[in-house]
Amino acid sequence: MYAEPSVPFDVIPNFVKKLCDVKHLKLSGNISESLELAGVLSISFPTFINLITLEVSFIKTQQVKSLFSFLRFSPNLESLVFGRVCYGDEVNEDAFTLDVVPHCLLMNLKSIKFQYFEGQLKELDLVQLFLQNARVLQTVIIEISSDHFVSSDKKKHSAKDVEDLNMKIMEQLLKYKWASTDCVIKLSSSPV
Repeated sequence: MYAEPSVPFDVIPNFVKKLCDVKHLKLSGNISESLELAGVLSISFPTFINLITLEVSFIKTQQVKSLFSFLRFSPNLESLVFGRVCYGDEVNEDAFTLDVVPHCLLMNLKSIKFQYFEGQLKELDLVQLFLQNARVLQTVIIEISSDHFVSSDKKKHSAKDVEDLNMKIMEQLLKYKWASTDCVIKLSSSPV
C-alpha cells in the first residue's frame, strides 16, 4: 500500500518567510493557488519590503482576490508582469472589486505588462481594475497573443485586423476613469 507523504502544516509559511527579502519574484499559477489553499495570505504573512518586480507566469481570473491579497504585502512593488491571464466560467464578479487598495497601487506601481493577451472580457476587467486603482501607474504594456490572429482555417489576418483589435481594446479601457492621469497604454501586436 502506498501512502502520499504529508507536508507539515508550517512548511509553506516558513518557505515564504525565507523569500521575503527578494527584489524580484516570479510566481507560477500553481504557487499562487498553493498559497491561497494553505491560508498563507493572512495578516501574519511576511511583508516583501524589498520586492520591486513581480512576475506571475499565469493567473486564473478566479485568483484575482488572492493576487491583490499578496500585493498588500508588497508595498514597494514598482513593476508587475503577467505571462498569461487564464479565464474560466466560474469567476465571481466580486473578484474584480477591491475592499482595500494595496499600498503599492497607491504609491509605487509604475508599470504593468500583460503578455499573451487575447482581449477577452475578464482580461480587460483585470487591466481595468489596475487602471482604476493604481495612482502612479505610468505604463501598461499589452502584448496581443499572435494566436489571436490565426483563424481556425490557419488563414493569416491583416494589419487592419490588428488595428481593429487594438481599437476595440482601447475603446473598452477608455470607458472608465483611470486613477493615474499620466498612464500610457502601449499595445503590441503583429499579424502572424
